[in-house]
Amino acid sequence: MNNVQKYQNVQVLTADRVRLVVMLYDGIIKFNTIAQKAIEEGNVESRNYNINRSLAIVTELCGCLDMERGGEIADNLFHLYQYGIEQLNNANMNNDSKPIDVFSRVISELKQGWEAISDNKVETPVVNVLEQRRSISYGV
Repeated sequence: MNNVQKYQNVQVLTADRVRLVVMLYDGIIKFNTIAQKAIEEGNVESRNYNINRSLAIVTELCGCLDMERGGEIADNLFHLYQYGIEQLNNANMNNDSKPIDVFSRVISELKQGWEAISDNKVETPVVNVLEQRRSISYGV
């Protein structure tokens, strides 16, 4: 493990739940950007790899939602994540960067909301399992 990876592991292990969500959103945005570039360049392997990395993060976020305590917010996030999964799959199947762009804008807006929560130190029940899943590697 190189020094950058060690630093990233420390960042993940010491982050609170809200900060972890922001970091995961950063990962989605990063992989989506690389996938869009791969589509422009005709690099099918890179497109597929990076879309799959993004999909893995979105799937993990879906699995971490606390639907019982999170109520309407968790339900809305679940539907947005499902929409994102559809957009990413469409982009991959059709070699089209537009669905990636649409989903990246959604994630960017969600990220801003989570950053505002983090800045205000508000506790949220929406993501109660993220603390137990700190082994997620999103490759940022």
